[in-house]
Amino acid sequence: MHRHRPPIKRLARFSVVGATCFAIQAGILLALREAGVPDTAANAAGFLASAQVNFLLSSAFTWADRRLPGPGARPVAARWASFQVTVAISLACNTAVFALVSRFAPPVAAAAVAVCAGALLTYLASDHLVFRRRKAAQTDHFGVSLDDHRRPAAALPGPNGGPAAD
Repeated sequence: MHRHRPPIKRLARFSVVGATCFAIQAGILLALREAGVPDTAANAAGFLASAQVNFLLSSAFTWADRRLPGPGARPVAARWASFQVTVAISLACNTAVFALVSRFAPPVAAAAVAVCAGALLTYLASDHLVFRRRKAAQTDHFGVSLDDHRRPAAALPGPNGGPAAD
């Protein structure tokens, strides 16, 4: 049985994006905590802000190869919306783990554990739902190259709606 293994490069890019976003989350957590915001709320605010950066970096860096141009492509707004659903689920998981671990560990350590707990969920949802590989529309190849998808002139509609030969 063949198992799909995620490419090491994609996992590395996912990890770099995750570390960057965790730094943003932790910075916001510490700043809000210093301002008197309760730890759980400060962590959630940091998570939500870093999630927007995560979407941008994931689109441009982690899953950049899954952007398809043309009419079959999924609009950015639709990807962003499905990413927000993933963020909401991940936030619930992250917040629950943070609330539990913060009883026994400092806030940044608890946030790190919470991020690790949600990383697998986020990766799988992003890979299989948000940035899933799309099937390209099947086209015929008319030119000498496999990249040439132009139709021959006879296949194009003519001025009277019939073949170009009219």
